[in-house]
Amino acid sequence: MCRLFAQLSLSPRSAEDFLLDSDFSLLAQSRGKRGNLQRDGWGLGWHEQGRARVIRSPYPVYEEKERLRQAARGAVARIVIGHVRAASNPLGLDKKSLIVETNSQPFTDGRWIFAHNGTLHIPRETAAALGPLRARLRGQNDSEVYFWHLLKHLRRAGSFHEAVQLALLELWDIWDGCRKRHPGKPGPYSSLNVVMSDGEALHAVCHAAARGLAVAGIFHPRQPWSQMSFARRGDRLVIGSEGFDRRAWQLMTPPETLSAAVVRGRVAVERRALSGVPQLPLRAEEAVAA
Repeated sequence: MCRLFAQLSLSPRSAEDFLLDSDFSLLAQSRGKRGNLQRDGWGLGWHEQGRARVIRSPYPVYEEKERLRQAARGAVARIVIGHVRAASNPLGLDKKSLIVETNSQPFTDGRWIFAHNGTLHIPRETAAALGPLRARLRGQNDSEVYFWHLLKHLRRAGSFHEAVQLALLELWDIWDGCRKRHPGKPGPYSSLNVVMSDGEALHAVCHAAARGLAVAGIFHPRQPWSQMSFARRGDRLVIGSEGFDRRAWQLMTPPETLSAAVVRGRVAVERRALSGVPQLPLRAEEAVAA
């Protein structure tokens, strides 16, 4: 299960503390569970002079600590997004094709920066529904397909929340037409957790197809599987797969979206429930994979 990080601050600043130095930093989470190392790549994204910037690597982040530190010190921005990867492989790729930089996250398009935790089980079928955006795919990664799927709906919707709602419902429609080709899967995806930004606002999606009692926190052993955390730290809003320090963190309530922006000198947060999205019971193999 990949790990997500996102920070929105009132003014440009580094996220080096939560990326590397805090007790439960993104770096610490990458190697904090021996049976579930996040060893398949990492990346950092931010906005600089109105443009999305990204540094990505296909190597384990815990083997590139100094490169991560240099990247974190250079990523001085109001919004910073980080990702460490434990690769899923719904396309059945060989390792040389699976673990490459083009499949590392975050992904970008224009001002958008995107990172995902989970597996889209039907990337081929979803890609076939992208229309002209299909030609924009650069790698072989189910998460990238999900990125362009969301962008397709962002171009049509009036808000991030509406785009996510429409994107999820379309995935289930696609699933209805192809589920017989995926007999071992209970639904079109496992988890669609996201952190995403256009440089003005920071957005998050907390949603998994399955719900249950399994726990999956690396450093927070009672944290439910695929349920994200957020907290205010001074002038910052920080969002992640789980909390990055020993203080209290608030859990998102799946399925929901969270959108945050600087409004009149403060970080304003809006949370909205997603409706009409199917929920499945958590299976034992999903709990183990977490």
